[in-house]
Parts: sequence; structure tokens; C-alpha cells
Amino acid sequence: MILTKGIRTTAGSKILEKHIPTTDAKVVELLLKAGGTIVGKTNTHEFACGATNTSSIAGPARNPNDLKRISGGSSGGSAVAVAAGLVDVALGTDTAGSVRTPSALCGVIGFKPTIGAISTIGVIPLSRTFDTVGIISKSFELIRRTFNTIMSSRFRVRKTHSRVNPDLRLGSFLFGDYETSLALSSVLRKISSKYRIQEVDMDDLRSKGSDVRRTITYAEAAEYHREWFSSRSEDYFPDVRRTLQWGTNVKAAQYIQSVRFKQELTHEYDRKMRDIDVLLSPTTRVTAPLIDEVIGHEIDFRDQLIGNTELFNLVGAPSVTIPISRSDKMPIGLMLSGRVGDDDLILTVAERIASLLS
Repeated sequence: MILTKGIRTTAGSKILEKHIPTTDAKVVELLLKAGGTIVGKTNTHEFACGATNTSSIAGPARNPNDLKRISGGSSGGSAVAVAAGLVDVALGTDTAGSVRTPSALCGVIGFKPTIGAISTIGVIPLSRTFDTVGIISKSFELIRRTFNTIMSSRFRVRKTHSRVNPDLRLGSFLFGDYETSLALSSVLRKISSKYRIQEVDMDDLRSKGSDVRRTITYAEAAEYHREWFSSRSEDYFPDVRRTLQWGTNVKAAQYIQSVRFKQELTHEYDRKMRDIDVLLSPTTRVTAPLIDEVIGHEIDFRDQLIGNTELFNLVGAPSVTIPISRSDKMPIGLMLSGRVGDDDLILTVAERIASLLS
């Protein structure tokens, strides 16, 4: 999804199968200037339009913990490369959870910054409203170094700094009766031995926000793909084609109304976060499903994989998943999210909690 000069950049699609960019994306320019080395390009769900990473001309990205299971997506190849030890750090894109979901399923750290913190110039878009570049690694130090290297100068001026104090206010939500939340219950108890945790009711906000985010995302995706979709629709994977068709059917009034609702829901999120510094939740609702169960049913797994993550794209807030627990030997991620601009705080608290639980 991220343009690399002279290196094939396909977005996992037959449509761009032979696409070789003549320029680098802004983030690539900055990393190369800082002395980074591009090891290679990683697999993605076609046009980043899916959470399983099974719809790709490269084939499914396989989970290093169990090769019969999905990596999650859309930045599945990036999470796999880090988890398998092939690279120190990898970039991905996150529009609804596409960095955090595969990171959680593969057992690595996945960081989605405040939207706008990193330039998306030279990144093939899914939704211009919600897209952001994210960072995957096993090391908090490398997450920070990479973030500081590719952070936009405009965001550098306005971002807040970590202010962790003994009275850190933690909130929790989405700890229901599904697989990952049950596995994380003992983790919450351990965290509560050091920090006070209060439950936060965001169910209504999350439910309404999901419809709003998807309407905006699908409409913007359909707009970007308009010419290809009208002439080459059969070249898309079935689940991606179905999603783009949904976007084509979004009327202008629906899109405008959703943009207005997004603003209202963002204000509501800000109000709920006034008494909370960091919000804790399971990153996904399940561990990595089997590839054979997913292929042909990609959309059916969407809520299980991004139902917990997409709220933070809607409101533009920073969010990071850290590997904490396991269920049947498969990784489970704990997600920490905060207020817009509190990227440093989120990373600092995440590192402290990871240390507490290690």
C-alpha cells in the first residue's frame, strides 16, 4: 500500500499487479534518510479492504504461531514479518484496525497514532478520512524511534507528552463473555493491583460509530476505485468487490449525514474521556481463525476482528495493542487507547503495563 520507488507496489491486487512507482511515499523518504533499510514489501488484504489478509494475489498471509491460521489484516504481512523475526520494524496502514488486528493475532506490538500524525502522501488510500500509517515491532523503543522519524512536523508541534502519574486513571470496556475478554480477566485483575480501573460505558458510542465509519469508508473507497470498478470489477476479490459495491450505493445525503454524525460522536468520546487517561480493551474478540474457515467468508469475520478497534479510527485517537495472553497457544492482544494527541502517553503506559505483566 506504501509506494516504493522502483519496487513493485501492488496493493495485493491483480489491478496493480505490475505497478512500479517512480517515487517513494513520504514515510519511506524519511526512513531512508534516517538510515533505514527496506528489506522488502509485505502482504496485504487487497487494497487494505479487509481484516483477514486472505484476499491477496500473494495468497493468504500465514500466522507464524500456526501456519494454518490467518495473520489478520489488512497489514498482515507486516505483522508476520515482525513476529517471525524477519525485520525489526514494519509499517502498515490502519483504517479500522488494520495494524492492531494482525499485531494482536500474531503476538507483537502494533501502534496506530493519532490520525494526521504521519503523512499519507504516497500511500494508496482506502478512506482518506480514516487512513493512517502505523508501526509494528516487538520493541517499544523501535516503535518510538520510528514514530519520531516519520512523524509530521505539524503534529510534532501540537502533540502532548507523556504525563504518567501515580493516580493514572484507567478505564475498561468491551470485556464481555467472548474468548479474548475471558482470557484477559486475570490480566485486568493484575493491572488493578497497581492502578485503579473503572468500567466505561461506550457500547452505544461504539455501535453508532461503527455504522458511521463504515459508511464514510466504503463511500470514499468506492470513489477512489470508481474507474477501475466500472471496467474491471471482476478483477477484485469477491469480498472486496462486495464492499466497493456497498460504497457505490451510498447516497450523497447519507455520506454528508455520516460526516456530521462523526463530529458528534467524536465530541461524545471526548466527554467520556475527561475522567480517563487510558482506555483498556481486548484488541480482537477472537484469536486467529483457521484460513480454511475464513476464505469465502471474509466479511463474516469482520466484527470479530475490527469490532473493537474501529472506534479509535472514527475519533482519530491513538491506540496500541500489546501481546499479553494466550488462548490455546494463540496470542491475544490488550489494546490501550486515549485522547487525540496523547500518543506518547499511550506508549508509555503500554510499556509499563507490559513490564508489569511480564
